[in-house]
Amino acid sequence: MSQSSQAVVETPAPMEAPPPVGYPTAEGAPQGDAPPVETQSRGDGFWKGCCAALCCCCVLDACF
Repeated sequence: MSQSSQAVVETPAPMEAPPPVGYPTAEGAPQGDAPPVETQSRGDGFWKGCCAALCCCCVLDACF
């Protein structure tokens, strides 16, 4: 008489990474003790760059 046995292979549940620190969870409270982010003014360099780019475009448009 032959016995046949079948191996039961269980597949593991997919792993999930925890949400990033400060990301709101189902409870509504952010995880971790992340300090509030303070922004700093970087001056008017952005506007100077925009004006320079606009002037370059106008000059190139006039030349070509």
